[in-house]
Amino acid sequence: MTEDPKLLWRLAALAVAALLLLGGIPAALPAAPRDRLTIGFVLPLTGVAASEGNEVKDGAELAARLLNDRGGLVAGGQAYQVALVFEDDKCSPQGAVDAANRLVARGVDFVGGNFCSSAALADQPIFAQAGIPQIFYAYTTALTAESRAKTHAVLSVRLGPQAKTEMAPLAKYAVTVRHTTRFFALAQNTDFGRSMVAEFRAVLEKLGGHFVAEPEFYPFPQTTDYRTLLAKAKASGADAVLAMGLVGEMIGITLQSRELGLTQTLYGSDLPETLPYQQAVGAKAEGIVFPWIYDDGVDARRFQRKQPEREAKAMSLAYLAAFHRRPPRNAAWGWGTVTLIAQAAERARTVDRVAVARRILSGEKFDLPFGTYGFLPCGQADMGVGVATYESGPRKVLLTDRDFAWTPPVVLTRQALCP
Repeated sequence: MTEDPKLLWRLAALAVAALLLLGGIPAALPAAPRDRLTIGFVLPLTGVAASEGNEVKDGAELAARLLNDRGGLVAGGQAYQVALVFEDDKCSPQGAVDAANRLVARGVDFVGGNFCSSAALADQPIFAQAGIPQIFYAYTTALTAESRAKTHAVLSVRLGPQAKTEMAPLAKYAVTVRHTTRFFALAQNTDFGRSMVAEFRAVLEKLGGHFVAEPEFYPFPQTTDYRTLLAKAKASGADAVLAMGLVGEMIGITLQSRELGLTQTLYGSDLPETLPYQQAVGAKAEGIVFPWIYDDGVDARRFQRKQPEREAKAMSLAYLAAFHRRPPRNAAWGWGTVTLIAQAAERARTVDRVAVARRILSGEKFDLPFGTYGFLPCGQADMGVGVATYESGPRKVLLTDRDFAWTPPVVLTRQALCP
């Protein structure tokens, strides 16, 4: 993929600023904290979602290292080093159960993950029973609705968006801006895929659009050839195709749709926002429309906004200083988990897991890579999601700001995020 010279110049400037910033902060805390706080992560480190899981791991490790280098987090006048433990859930329910049981046995204080919805639904009751606060990333609505209530997972929160948060602005943009009303849908047959399609459909039909056929749900993770489904989409009479999959699937769907000569616009989840997708698809990503959740101020935008997210910029600066490259978006899940726990513990003046979880759920706002926001009583992040596309290059362009779903015609309210 050809780099934009202006982008490289901006990244270089950020890197210099980061080196000055990180080198100029004195250690305000003792070098040898008296105790330790352990965060366990349950992530897909092997298998179909390994690239996503390992990017989360990298972000968590960098955030913890920088925090520890500054002396650790301070809660109630006591300094704590942050230790991380990682377990592989293989993006599967059984893998998640096994990984969760290992983390419980190790006595971790908090848990970050899962990335995959089916895995998160499987281990949510395990962490709830053990009384370990869980900060999960998966999008299925059930995690902050019936599953959370059924398992009494009152210490769990979702760090980012859910299916409603992502699909409402995407469907609204399609109908009200692009005037696209007829869709063909295909998605992985999982809680993630089904939830995303259902939430998109609800807003699409509310605005007068429709699916030209019932959604096609393909087996996960077995499916790698989407040509039969894409041929159906091409001949369906739809104006656009809604495709929901992980990064590898979205790469395959995009490349195979170009191979078959589809003229319909592709709409996807936020995963085309990630670096592996950009690198694999290149210029063939041009025209895809997707939600965005991460903005460090580098990407072009079509709306007025004063500043990018403060913590996203901090993470980008840290990556540039440490690795001389812009961070992958998925690193924000790991970075955000560490920084959220640290901020909440410092405010609560304790590392007691219940007190920290309650502070997170207090409604206070925290500086996180996906914005500055708090958490609703059901554990859902109170955040908005914008809409983006790729133009020639490919160059990522943010089309709408985060409040798009909440402005007239309103297609999503905060009350709707908690049942």
